[in-house]
Amino acid sequence: MSRPRPHEKPRCLGLRLAAFFLGVVCVIAGTGEVHAAETPPVIYASLPWLADVTRFIVGSTADIREASLWNASGALRIPRKLPRGAQLVALDPADASRFGMARGETGLYLLYENLPIEERERGTLPFNPSILPFLSQRLLKVLCEIKPENYSFYQRRLAEFQSHIESTVEVGRSLIGAISILDLTGSVSPWVRAACGHAVRPPRELWDAWMGDTRTPDLALAVKEAEARNWWIITDPWTPPQIKTRISDSPKLISVTPPQAEGEFFDYLHAIYLEIWTAAEAPRK
Repeated sequence: MSRPRPHEKPRCLGLRLAAFFLGVVCVIAGTGEVHAAETPPVIYASLPWLADVTRFIVGSTADIREASLWNASGALRIPRKLPRGAQLVALDPADASRFGMARGETGLYLLYENLPIEERERGTLPFNPSILPFLSQRLLKVLCEIKPENYSFYQRRLAEFQSHIESTVEVGRSLIGAISILDLTGSVSPWVRAACGHAVRPPRELWDAWMGDTRTPDLALAVKEAEARNWWIITDPWTPPQIKTRISDSPKLISVTPPQAEGEFFDYLHAIYLEIWTAAEAPRK
């Protein structure tokens, strides 16, 4: 048998390499880990923070869009009706009803059949690091109803999401763990209290009275006591105006800014800690 001529060696080597890489591609394609259609399906999420969490988990396997947005003051607005036949991920039937969809309707995916939480407390859900893991687990279940073949990929991304939340809280503790605050926030309270070593919040009964413009001398007294103790007084975009307007002149006030309509929710979570730390550290410099 004659030996190959020297000029044939690169060609043979190239064929072997091509065959090798083709085999690798076939193995990867056959793992079933990620299945993204040529045109990813469009899925709407009822809330902006829910859209960001969903987008994190699905990656490029779906086109996730917000069905509602935060305005400049942090209030939710629904910019337009959903397209006919749209797929919507919502917290529960009450959440879905704002978009004209009802339980059992084709294209509606609910995290809960009946979310056992008061309407006034729903705004705290995305800011509660002890509840977010449960919400994200329910979200995983819903996403696997839509694309069951991507379960392994979604599960791995879910673990990354939960790790991201934990690490962000740890960063928060390093920033504001030593700060004492009077917590007058409307929604971000669980997020702040998860990192702050000493946070005092008024009892529910007193809070309700302040919202009704009663017992306002007690509010003034609480603010003066906090100032005397050198505590910081924290409000957020969702603090009721009846409370916010009565404490706006306090030199110890830190007002957390609203989320940006085009911003990432994870960036906003980190920014809350950074904003409090920056305001509390500024007078010391």
